[in-house]
Amino acid sequence: MKFHILFFTLCLGASLHAQTFFKIDSSFFDGPYVFYQDDQLVARWVQEGNLREDTLLPGEQLLLAPEVSSSFLPSFLDPEATFQPDTVISFQGVKKLVAISDIHGKYQLMVDLLRIHGVIDPQNHWAFGTGHLVVVGDIFDRGENVLDILWLVYNLEQEAKEAGGMVHYILGNHELMNLGNDLRYVNKKYRYTTVMLKRPYPQLFGPDTYLGRWIRSKPVVITINDMVFVHAGLSETCLNLGLSFEEINADFRTRIIDQPEESIQSDPVLRVLDGEDGPLWYRGYFRDDFSKVRAQALLHRLGKKHIIVGHTPFPQITSLFKRKVIGVDSSIQLGTDGEVLIYEEGKFYRGLLSGEKVKLK
Repeated sequence: MKFHILFFTLCLGASLHAQTFFKIDSSFFDGPYVFYQDDQLVARWVQEGNLREDTLLPGEQLLLAPEVSSSFLPSFLDPEATFQPDTVISFQGVKKLVAISDIHGKYQLMVDLLRIHGVIDPQNHWAFGTGHLVVVGDIFDRGENVLDILWLVYNLEQEAKEAGGMVHYILGNHELMNLGNDLRYVNKKYRYTTVMLKRPYPQLFGPDTYLGRWIRSKPVVITINDMVFVHAGLSETCLNLGLSFEEINADFRTRIIDQPEESIQSDPVLRVLDGEDGPLWYRGYFRDDFSKVRAQALLHRLGKKHIIVGHTPFPQITSLFKRKVIGVDSSIQLGTDGEVLIYEEGKFYRGLLSGEKVKLK
């Protein structure tokens, strides 16, 4: 994607909206971003280098060019949605699931993996019946199709419910970075979008936006059968806080997201949760000093048999200590290859881009 800029002033962060004279050529498309405004939903998007806006009305479709979005479906929007966090974060009796992690804007690679392993059909609709799809964080950053992935996961969440299945979107560190104005890894495409919409990038997912409210309702940790899912991991330091999973999720939702850094760092509990030993940043499972004994002790404390994490990239789905720890960040962010974790009737498999399933040892 090319952007021809005549002249503009651009700074990441709070001043991203600052602009003088600029022109973005007709090859640029992005959106739609949906905002709450005067008790209505208003969509804004960039089409052929021009800003468009329309109020979303029941039964009416937006006149979006196909190039704007590969996955936005206005029929799934609910103007009355409250996005209250689910009180249930533990699920039993799940016979099949697929987990994918650290997609980082690589929309087509995600779609290819989900299609070939039967999660979605060729039109990107839910095809997994009563199965569960777990997105283990980090949709944001690096790639240039973040918004398409967010809308796709949102759509699949609605379709899965209708089929008796579920989609779980677990927050990763890059979700919190973007909500909190840490924009080090944002794709340059979105710099132009922020200029067009005259909003800093975090405000495109702020509390007054549809996707922003949806993202803020998501958990940090859930359990399915005898598995724990968390983006980076649960360290001994984190577990020593004595918090339940419900309390961890609530702390992120109400005391970390959208809160000033000073208040987080001044609280010893929040400082651990939001730090390198916290569930969004921990990498200790994959260090040389993490042993089978430590893994067994950790899972004993959790009352589970497996902990499934992303965050730490590998060339393929990685198993430690006979599947006690499973790393599902398969370097999708590189955009050339990737895998999904497949669980069927108590057995784990690596789901390859070729469609092959390889039993996880």
